[in-house]
Amino acid sequence: MSNSCRLRIRHCLLPTLAVFTILFAGCNSPVGSYQSTQAFDQPLLSTQARRAFQYEGVLRNPVIVIHGFLGAKLQDNNGREIWGTFSASAPTADELCLMAHPMGIGKSLAELKNGTRAYSMLEHVNIRVLGFSFTVPGYSDLINILEECGYSSEHRKLPPGRNFYSQFIFYYDWRRDLPENAARLHDFIIEKKSYLQAQYKRLYEIENYDAQFDLVAHSMGGLLARYYLRYGNQDLPQDGSLPDPDWRGHQHVDKLIVIGTPNAGYADTVLEMVNGLQLAPGAPVYPPALLGTFPAYYQMLPQAVLRAMSWKNEPESEPIDVFSPEIWRNMQWGLASPEQDTILQILLPKVNDANHRRSIAFDHQRKCLKRALQFTQAMSRTMPPPKKEVMLCLFAGDAVNTVNKLVVERKTGKIFIDEYDAGDGKVLAASARFDQVSEEVWHPFINSAINWDMMIHIRAAHMGIMSSPEFAHNLRASLLLMATAPQKTRFNEYINYRTYFPE
Repeated sequence: MSNSCRLRIRHCLLPTLAVFTILFAGCNSPVGSYQSTQAFDQPLLSTQARRAFQYEGVLRNPVIVIHGFLGAKLQDNNGREIWGTFSASAPTADELCLMAHPMGIGKSLAELKNGTRAYSMLEHVNIRVLGFSFTVPGYSDLINILEECGYSSEHRKLPPGRNFYSQFIFYYDWRRDLPENAARLHDFIIEKKSYLQAQYKRLYEIENYDAQFDLVAHSMGGLLARYYLRYGNQDLPQDGSLPDPDWRGHQHVDKLIVIGTPNAGYADTVLEMVNGLQLAPGAPVYPPALLGTFPAYYQMLPQAVLRAMSWKNEPESEPIDVFSPEIWRNMQWGLASPEQDTILQILLPKVNDANHRRSIAFDHQRKCLKRALQFTQAMSRTMPPPKKEVMLCLFAGDAVNTVNKLVVERKTGKIFIDEYDAGDGKVLAASARFDQVSEEVWHPFINSAINWDMMIHIRAAHMGIMSSPEFAHNLRASLLLMATAPQKTRFNEYINYRTYFPE
């Protein structure tokens, strides 16, 4: 090839190479490039976000963290820990007795109490195996996320430059009835509101400021918080009717953020109360009779909307009514199983007669199921919210195969997993969203019984959602950068901005 031909080819290629260089250089250079395809593990915080992290004043709502099922440490009257440190050893008879919710004929669930109580959130899970001790994260990830964006936890040392606590931990006895715990949440909110009013008076000379709270609730804690918004500290009526939907909890709450909450229940509750609960491979199995004493467990049973349970090889039959005491007794599930009499002897040490023990167990199971049905009816009823707008935000896991359908052998009562669907390994994404699925009419949109302001799906397991960077980033934005209508009103009402934005 002659030199002149080479020169002409080079001149033709140069413009083409220049275009490719410009286009593909952008793929590695995120600055000023339209073509970059890079993705990043961490966000760059905007000026607005950094200032929101630093702000400390009355326009920033304090946060209350609410854990889920199993999420608080339990101890007896003598301060001995009953739940919170785990080993390969099975719990002793004494520990089982103290861990169980008391049972007794002729008494309501609220009247049945023992010396066991919650005393701390399970920030870390302590494990002892073969002489070794180690910890794995519990709720520490969530608490740390909030700490890092300026919410100072009352259970930690106040950071430099901060004048008061703004992150409060509501721990509760997760065995017990959720409306009972909602009443305790109300008292907790009033106590913390009084604390904040004293701080605002000291720092800003503001008298009796009506502090509002943002609730961040995981799993069962989201059910507790939702009940509180609707009914406040009201109990479920003893006659089986539904409480007055006065939305009294809205008076103290601006935002509710729920994480992996079984708003329509979840199928594993049935499997665990029938077969026992094992927290990890090699760990002891907590027996069905123990789990069957916890009223809160029944309040997370899969609701009818999920159509979660049916009879095996009977496709035309109606879904099983999981709230029916007769079903549990006939199938000999949980407390109704004759095989659990050994455990009942531990839980009812003063009752020597086996038939009497079974009568007490049946009575307790019936009360729990009746209460659970009443609770789910109160939570699923359609009713307009008050004029004050509360922002409702959902984080749901959708990356783990999660039990969706169970089938039951009518003759033996044995339960088999029939189908899985997207969820977080415990709670279906459909349950978290509270999808109102119809077998007759299908459409491609989510039809939730809850008017969510925001739904974010996270590719993580039930506890892993709170370890996700996407969760952390969106949680911070939801709390700090998105104002509710009442927050905007409060902002516009006050003229003395230096009071509300102290330098």
